[in-house]
Amino acid sequence: MLIELLQPWSTFVLKTQLPPDVLSKMKDISDDIVEGKTSSVSAKEAVGAGEMERQYLLEFLGLPEELQSYFTVLLEKYIVSAFCQKNPEDKENILKQKWETRVTLMWINSQKDNEYFPLHNHANAHMSAVCYLDIPKYLPALNSPHTTPGAIEFISNRSNNGVWAAETLKIQPQIGDFYIFTIDQQHIVYPFKTYDGKGERRSVSFNAEFRTT
Repeated sequence: MLIELLQPWSTFVLKTQLPPDVLSKMKDISDDIVEGKTSSVSAKEAVGAGEMERQYLLEFLGLPEELQSYFTVLLEKYIVSAFCQKNPEDKENILKQKWETRVTLMWINSQKDNEYFPLHNHANAHMSAVCYLDIPKYLPALNSPHTTPGAIEFISNRSNNGVWAAETLKIQPQIGDFYIFTIDQQHIVYPFKTYDGKGERRSVSFNAEFRTT
């Protein structure tokens, strides 16, 4: 029995896992910046959404070529999947198109105890992404499962039907998780507490735009 699921009225979050070599290289690059071995510029003014002390700009074109290629391929995968979902009758033509992407802003989040991002979305691009490089052991939630320390929650205004759809998607990220989503996708990053108060959750976020060529 052949079936096809049609859903052109909503967007989606792409999830994948960083390959071990990509994860290792990104951790090494971010270590040098966060630990002050490489000169860096604060991203707080450029990003501006979070209650977070340590954020650092990261130059996408300064990354090794293989890392640039990896992120570019995933961005193109998201674009093609999204347009095929939006226009299922034009899938054949969409798959033939060439896409050019450009990362407009990339930064490191060095999240500590009690730091968080309130409900927000990104701007001035087409897509956003986040990948997780390091995650500490959290203290248990005081009001589980209603509170989820360290989670990221994506918020949708598309459906209020609890039988067939969910209004939010709350995820407890793991090391290596990589998510891509539309620039206007609202989301929250919850605070956490660690046992010694010195834990760090390290992630890299970026915004990107595209065009057809």
